[in-house]
Amino acid sequence: MFEITGAVRLRKGEAARIRSGHLWIYRNQIDTFNDVTKGDLVWVIDEHGRKLGIGAANPRSLIAVRLLTRGAKPEFNENLLRERMALALARREHLKNDAKRLVNAEGDLLPGLVVDSYGDVVVAQLQIAVWERHRKMIVDMLDQLLRPQAIVLRNDSKARKAEGLKIYTELAAGKLEGNVVIRDGDIEIEVDVLGGQKTGYYLDQRANRLMVLPFVAGKKVLDCFCYTGAWSIMCARSGAAEITGVDASRSALELAEVNALRNCVRVEFVSGDVFDMLPDLACQKKKYDVIILDPPSLAAKRKSISGAIRGYIHLNRLAMGLLSQGGVLVTCSCSHHITPTLFEHLL
Repeated sequence: MFEITGAVRLRKGEAARIRSGHLWIYRNQIDTFNDVTKGDLVWVIDEHGRKLGIGAANPRSLIAVRLLTRGAKPEFNENLLRERMALALARREHLKNDAKRLVNAEGDLLPGLVVDSYGDVVVAQLQIAVWERHRKMIVDMLDQLLRPQAIVLRNDSKARKAEGLKIYTELAAGKLEGNVVIRDGDIEIEVDVLGGQKTGYYLDQRANRLMVLPFVAGKKVLDCFCYTGAWSIMCARSGAAEITGVDASRSALELAEVNALRNCVRVEFVSGDVFDMLPDLACQKKKYDVIILDPPSLAAKRKSISGAIRGYIHLNRLAMGLLSQGGVLVTCSCSHHITPTLFEHLL
């Protein structure tokens, strides 16, 4: 059961940001915590004592409260959780993809709760303490709403470390035998839902992968940070003449090789640090018609921004030096603190 056990009072002037729609309350915005422990539900009140809503609290986290309801009257309970989860699932009913995001955390007013599906397998991330406290309820709810073959908890994210939560991965319900095979566009991909990155696959890059395909027919392609090979294999299926995929993870490359064989395409996968390999390729006077850069986040925290800017400039400069005349660079950033405007400026 969900129970409100305390309250947090905001400092003077901080309520306006919450009233404008923000769901996160940082530690430095709070004047006082009253009887609050990790995972509690609390009332959020302004400097005058007026209730702004109910939030999930963690006094030890930088994001100390995540708002779940607004106003003085609504309560957060199991029925409301189920209703929001059901609404999130209904929003994605029209999607026919084998793999998709079903619950998108703040986007579905369930901060810190992510649920992806890979065919009949559901993978959830409980990123904040309140969901970890009620994990059985959430697993049971997903089982009732979706009736999947298996439910996996991928509770190994950086967000949980910031919350001071235990890091683990477990099969929470059902049966799972090996990797899950999904279709993405016209290719088949094996996804390691237990040991892969994120929840096993990068769903957010689906549209970008498809967007690149008109540029690759007959071309020489370099796929940097290739993970399990989705970009590379799609390029091969679209007629690329030669493809090299580079990643530092040997386990990811082993699965990339399996995926290439599954799709009957030839890709050269190379194990190595991209930042080290690009200068070596330049020394060898290598040139590529299409280069894909999809690096991990270089700015996990705001204080990392300056270092990330230097990293992105260095990485993209190296890649541009390897492009043939008229070549195409596909470059990405998943760093929250590097805004689109900043990214365009540094490029």
